[in-house]
Amino acid sequence: MVKVQKLTENNGWPQARDYDNITQEFMVTVIREYHTWLCTQAPMPDHAQETTLLNASWARGCQVTSMNLVQSPQLVKLMSVLHHFSPAKHPPFCMLQVTIQGSQVCSQLKTKLWPLVEAMYGFYSSQSKSTIKKNCTLAEELKEGMNFAFKHMAAQEDGWHGFLKAPLIQKIINMMWFANKHDDGVMFPDCFKPFPHPALALIKCCIDDVFELHLNCLCEFEEATKEFEVLPGICKKMYEVGHVHSGAAPLIKQSQPTVSMQIIADAIKEYQEGSTMDDVSE
Repeated sequence: MVKVQKLTENNGWPQARDYDNITQEFMVTVIREYHTWLCTQAPMPDHAQETTLLNASWARGCQVTSMNLVQSPQLVKLMSVLHHFSPAKHPPFCMLQVTIQGSQVCSQLKTKLWPLVEAMYGFYSSQSKSTIKKNCTLAEELKEGMNFAFKHMAAQEDGWHGFLKAPLIQKIINMMWFANKHDDGVMFPDCFKPFPHPALALIKCCIDDVFELHLNCLCEFEEATKEFEVLPGICKKMYEVGHVHSGAAPLIKQSQPTVSMQIIADAIKEYQEGSTMDDVSE
């Protein structure tokens, strides 16, 4: 077990630049692990869940970097706060400071989501009472029966089509986790393929603020359609589209050995003619 080397003392919140290069390198790995697990497993963690993810991320960081650093309270604060910066997007690690904890994922997502919602659904920025009233009415219509989650929206339920296929959902997935080939969705396929239900529920929660309700809704939908594997198919497609958007190398599909109808017909004909094997005397 290696003790952390702190270069400077800081009486306020701990900062990454307070630590030596080895510790900073280690923390980059651990924070990215934590950020990924938080998004895909528990975007709205309670204290117990957060502690579990912190410990798991630390253990994974030790394994990946072959560094066995002591888990100090100061470094845990860095982990629980810096997770909301994706390593593919944030400024140099030494410039970052501690801010908040688990709920920051939702805040970051909302920051990216709101301009998209405004542009795609026709909201307007204005202080006039008439515009505010129109925006409120539109917002209620989108939230009615999760109208916003459908590709084709309508006033009545029988007009809704394309559940979870609203272009907005894929756009925010691309922006948040597949912005480039080094982003988390590409670098952590085991976590994002197929696209995880908690992250999908988080996206829906950013429009209608009830995370657990949306997660339960997805679970019920999956159970009701499990015979046809509808939700796994949708989530698999979300991952594949995001992967293409990132510009990463194409996903490699294993070729499956197949036997065409022509080969089968030829084999039957050969059997009937008694020529299933070459004549060994030739």
